[in-house]
Amino acid sequence: MGLTPRPHDLLRLRAGAVPDAALPGWASASLAACPWAVVRRAPHPPGLIPVGVRGPRRRQRHAALVPDAAVLRRVPPEQLDRRGRPWLSDALAATLSAVELRLSAEVGDGVTWGPIGGVGFELATGHPVTHRDSDVDLLIRTPHRMPPDLAARLLAAFGTLPRPVDCQLETPRGGVSLAEWARTGGPVMARTWHGPELVDDPWTPA
Repeated sequence: MGLTPRPHDLLRLRAGAVPDAALPGWASASLAACPWAVVRRAPHPPGLIPVGVRGPRRRQRHAALVPDAAVLRRVPPEQLDRRGRPWLSDALAATLSAVELRLSAEVGDGVTWGPIGGVGFELATGHPVTHRDSDVDLLIRTPHRMPPDLAARLLAAFGTLPRPVDCQLETPRGGVSLAEWARTGGPVMARTWHGPELVDDPWTPA
């Protein structure tokens, strides 16, 4: 595969990557219909990747481990084609376009971001999982500290878009809610490989 998967990457899996005996029936059927899973944060032994399997219902999510060798393709959120995908609703497509404009205006064209959640899954796989009332989940990679006032401007801008936007900042310490960082400037809850952790500044080394 070449690159180490990161949280929210979409992975196309070989058949049988997760034995049917290790899956509930709905998860086995979901993988048979659409053999993709999303990388999740969880402790894992070398050579195995923690993933989540989506089901047809909102609350159907199953945690599993897959071997590195079972991955056929890896698609990070920032590599998803955010333009011209006809199966997204007009409101979702318009929201993604507006997000790009807002980020360019506030952060610059070099910002690395992409859709995650249902929108990201649908863009990666072509398998319909969103609906007209779906929210848009976003990931912004922030290797350097984002000032809380910039986070607040982004949060306000996203609040004017056609569909609600839930944005996560990927920081050196883990995933942090844009809304939480904008409102508090720390401490915030960071999602790490070992579980949630309260940190004063997610850009400061542990």
